[in-house]
Amino acid sequence: MKKNLTYEIVKRKVFKEEKWMITLRRHKKRSIKTTTERVALQTTSSASDMEGLLQAYLEQIRYHVLSGESVNIKGFGTFYPKVSSKMVDTAEEATVKNCVQSVTIGFRPCTELKEAIKKSGFKEFSPAKNANKKRR
Repeated sequence: MKKNLTYEIVKRKVFKEEKWMITLRRHKKRSIKTTTERVALQTTSSASDMEGLLQAYLEQIRYHVLSGESVNIKGFGTFYPKVSSKMVDTAEEATVKNCVQSVTIGFRPCTELKEAIKKSGFKEFSPAKNANKKRR
């Protein structure tokens, strides 16, 4: 399924000089409810059953990532705990307090997903077509 990514041209100042670049426009966020309603249309399950299943699945992903494990979803990618730390001169200085700068969740898309996004087309955001949305 080939999709188009919507972009817009934006102006930025870099060292007091105006430059132009392309940035992707983010569309509205999809809720679990909206997503499960769409999945339910493709299956014999009800939207509420799908929502319950998805919530339970997400809880399991959270549990495993918070336990220090990575979770691979075939055809999508891998979620994993991620830490950013700085280097110190001695082992004695290497403590969580001294070294850890941030802790977050990382995501590494699978090869198929990376290839699909590379093959995505582009369409320019047109303010005339989207009168209620302003160009930045």
